[in-house]
Amino acid sequence: MSEKRGRKTAAPAAAGQITVFFALTLCLVFALLLGILESARTQGARLYFTQAVNSAMDSLFSQYHRKLWEDYRLLGLEHYEEQQLCDEMERFLSPYLGASDWYPEELGEITVEDRLLLTELDGELFEREVLDYMKYGIFESLWDYGTAVKMLADIGEAGALDRVSDLYEDHTKEAVRLEKAIEDLNQALTEQKEHYESALAAVERLSGGSFIHYMQRMQEALRQVPKLVQAYEEQADRLAQALGESRQRYEAEKESLSEAVRGAMESDIREYESYVNEDGARRQQIAALPEKAEANAAFLDSVIAEAEAAEAYIASWEPADEDDELDEEAVWAPVRRHFLEYELLQLSAAHGVADKEKEGFLEQVSALLKGHVLELLLPEGVSVSKDQLELSDAPSATAFSGTNGCRLSLTERVLMGEYGLQSFHYFGRDRYGKRPETRGSGHMEIEYILNGKENDYENLSDTVMSLLAMREGLNLIYLFTDTEKRSEARALAAVITGVAGFTPLIAVMTFFILGVWALGQALCDVRDLLGGKEVPFLHSRQSFYLTLEGLLSIGSSNGVLPEGGGQEGFSYREYLRILLFYGQSSLYDYRMMDMIQMNVKSGQQDFLLTRCIYSMRMGAEAKTKHVLASLGMLGNLWPLEKLYAIRTETYFSY
Repeated sequence: MSEKRGRKTAAPAAAGQITVFFALTLCLVFALLLGILESARTQGARLYFTQAVNSAMDSLFSQYHRKLWEDYRLLGLEHYEEQQLCDEMERFLSPYLGASDWYPEELGEITVEDRLLLTELDGELFEREVLDYMKYGIFESLWDYGTAVKMLADIGEAGALDRVSDLYEDHTKEAVRLEKAIEDLNQALTEQKEHYESALAAVERLSGGSFIHYMQRMQEALRQVPKLVQAYEEQADRLAQALGESRQRYEAEKESLSEAVRGAMESDIREYESYVNEDGARRQQIAALPEKAEANAAFLDSVIAEAEAAEAYIASWEPADEDDELDEEAVWAPVRRHFLEYELLQLSAAHGVADKEKEGFLEQVSALLKGHVLELLLPEGVSVSKDQLELSDAPSATAFSGTNGCRLSLTERVLMGEYGLQSFHYFGRDRYGKRPETRGSGHMEIEYILNGKENDYENLSDTVMSLLAMREGLNLIYLFTDTEKRSEARALAAVITGVAGFTPLIAVMTFFILGVWALGQALCDVRDLLGGKEVPFLHSRQSFYLTLEGLLSIGSSNGVLPEGGGQEGFSYREYLRILLFYGQSSLYDYRMMDMIQMNVKSGQQDFLLTRCIYSMRMGAEAKTKHVLASLGMLGNLWPLEKLYAIRTETYFSY
């Protein structure tokens, strides 16, 4: 009985142990499951908050500036200060945090971590937006890659040729001044000869006073010789030095020239150098003149002394008797013989410009660029405003770093130029496009992008000068490759310098005529463009309509241009595209932004592109709690803080 009792009392103890162990095991299992569930919920809360922040960021950036998009296809989030962005972000984020059942979260601090404005990175962000839009466009007038490459090469060649040509045209003017210095010297020698003949005639008629007077005039002419020779030598030295410097400039530019143009150019440059070299023979003769002039002046001193002695003898002569007569001819005979020993100074070398009138007409055409060219080329009755543009706080002044360059491919440069022509106004825009009135302000906006001046007149004037420089270089390319035109120019040069002139000067004058001829046709070309006509990129014999007679007529009429051409080629709009394409740079980007800001400000006075955000990174913080761990009794025993922070960052870019 006692043993049975002992066994009965042991059984309940074992069952209780199993129950406690099982309960503890279940607690651990449930703790694990709840921990996993809480961890999953925590990660879900983080994901939910991240999605909420991203969605709020999308909503924030959906408030892009509508006018900026509608008129210029640019996306930018306008703001005034960072706090405004944070407040708007909170407004979009708050509805997501209202779900307090499974993901109870309390919004904390919102910060702007980083932002990029549309005007930053030297225009790169602006270019991205433009190209993102433009690459989906369909443009019938765009060049293909090969055309763009060739046109870029032709413009580069025209620019190099124009720069070198300008140098040597200046040398032609220096050569003409050198010939003028020799003419001045020869004029003094001619005066000496004329006074010599007058003096000889005076002594023949026994007029001692006149004889002495003309010899003194001869001495005055001789005293001018050293000064005139010095002026000539200084001019010759300047020309020789300038030609040496220009040769170096040409060597740096010649790689940009085609083989045919380079050959013609080098031939003309050798003619300039030949002019200086052959001038050396003249220079030796001229260099000897001051010493000879001094000797001749001294010789005349002795003759004058004899003449004065003869006059004194005649004045003091008294006859010995009434039948004596003074033989004045015998008195003057030795003086005359002495005077006849005088060696006239003469310049035997050929020199000078024979037809100064025609040379002056050419100079007049060249001088047109120094005047008001725009008025000369504008269509009749057209005027351009000189009012200042509204460019206060322009991005080019406030955001441009000054680092200028082009990072775009040729195709992208073409697209940027097309964007400008579509988006901005320019001279004569009403001739092109279906709805030109929907773009631009009516100002010379493309011309401003090209030149950056603060009024329409200066911008159009500078654009005209750029077109003239381009057309002059391209016209020179044509003239250098047209043997018939070069022959015509040489024939005119021979007329101007004279058949008996200094032969190397003919070649030098030929080059000058070709340069002025190219400029004259360029004036006609740009006049035609402004008048709505078309001009070929490279002229042919049919399209190059300015004759040499017409060129001289421009000079004689002070800028009246002949009519002709304009039936085929590129329009003014196409030439603007060429200028935009060739000069594309960061500075052009900022000037485009200047025009955009100016036009948007006309309807919103406080608008600034420097307030428009392109991309932004924001940080947001929320506070939440461990929901499952804070329930019931366990919440009172939970050792961790009931609230903890969730932080995330989001990024958006247009």
